[in-house]
Amino acid sequence: MTVVLLATGIAVAADSEVDHIVQILGLKPDSRVADVGAGSGEISVALASRVPRGIVYSTEVDPQLIDKIRNRVRKAQAANVIVITGRADDTQLPADCCDGIFLRKVYHHLTNPAAMDRSLYRSVRPDGRLAIIDFEPLPGTRPPAGVPANRSGHGVPKRIVEQELTAAGFELLKTLDWPMSSTVKHYCMLFRKPRATLVLTSLNPS
Repeated sequence: MTVVLLATGIAVAADSEVDHIVQILGLKPDSRVADVGAGSGEISVALASRVPRGIVYSTEVDPQLIDKIRNRVRKAQAANVIVITGRADDTQLPADCCDGIFLRKVYHHLTNPAAMDRSLYRSVRPDGRLAIIDFEPLPGTRPPAGVPANRSGHGVPKRIVEQELTAAGFELLKTLDWPMSSTVKHYCMLFRKPRATLVLTSLNPS
């Protein structure tokens, strides 16, 4: 009985987080959203029912995880989930394909954040949203192999995330606590890709 209760509690927590993602990205039934660094695809598949007339792009770089995502999608019969093999420096998503993109506990693993940030910027449509869900560096830990030295531990400082993504062209909308773990405090930083501005130049008839 304890196992059943525990499993039920985990499922509820997962559903709650998916609802938070839907809310923070402003997703609608026909939205297109990307789960970049989707792991085994649990959240990608859960999102599929939240955007029944839209698309969920589920990206991963690990071939074994890609197989797990595809198996999960097939078992769930989630026909609106598209699985994409990404690269460490590129989402491999189509340009302007998404109303929203999120990276959940992924950003602190990026070995080439500048290139990935440019790829994220290309992939989200103008006025679309990007959510970075991560945590500050944990005391006494080392950064994952290959990431920039300015991470200063396992995790990534909010100020670094803001610096790197605004350098790519995003605008920071807000930062809030993210209800994910009782042991590690997570944050969510919400960014927006600005709308294209039309610059008009006056013609001098003389």
